Amino acid sequence: MSKKKYIKLPGLKNGSFSGFARIYELAAELVSYTDSKIEEDNILSFLSKYQSKKNLNMDEIWMFPVFLKIAIIENIRNICEKIYSNQVQKYKVENIVERLVENKDKNDIKFKMKKVKFDISQDMEIKTSFIEHMSYKLKKLGKKGIPFMQILEEQIEKLGLTLYDVIKKEHYDLSLRKVSIGNSITSIRSISRINFIEIFEKTNGVEELLMRDPSSTYSNMDYETKNQYRNTIKKLAQKVRSVGNIYCE
Repeated sequence: MSKKKYIKLPGLKNGSFSGFARIYELAAELVSYTDSKIEEDNILSFLSKYQSKKNLNMDEIWMFPVFLKIAIIENIRNICEKIYSNQVQKYKVENIVERLVENKDKNDIKFKMKKVKFDISQDMEIKTSFIEHMSYKLKKLGKKGIPFMQILEEQIEKLGLTLYDVIKKEHYDLSLRKVSIGNSITSIRSISRINFIEIFEKTNGVEELLMRDPSSTYSNMDYETKNQYRNTIKKLAQKVRSVGNIYCE
């Protein structure tokens, strides 16, 4: 897909996808709705339902698999960022435990950080990861960790939560990330095996009109000839805006 081709795709003026191609937002929505589990049936259903309200042009439908892959890779990136953030919180916990609970000498500290604050008042994703690992480390320390566990529970209560709720949420989020990553990798592979020519012909408005040929000549043509017909209509639509609104937009 060339830059020239991308620029010609209908774009969005508002919302979180402002400035992007409309078809990219649709691909991202499908990936989000299915948790990256992309199959031929849900693609067909999704495009058909969308076009019951607003038509997509031929280029948008044809390039949909490309944008699906981009949306899936973007989803993997978001998950990896969360995993990295969780690892940072775990590192902070290890540092705090070594310094404040185990009272290790500076030279013996394995997890070194310049500045670490015992603060769980940040983003909820960060809170749950920090608290879950901190409670795990303190429980492992036994009696030595009890006073610090009490401090931790007091901090959690200020958030209107319980330690059980936090641990449950963290484990649930971890399970979701595992499933989502698995779905994403599987879908990237399966997309290449999906028959997008068939999806294109079933969801394209131009195809629907041409299939009404009373002599059934069009339906008996090979793919290349059908494509020539569609491209001719596309060129005519680009020249005449009113025709373009009917057939392409």
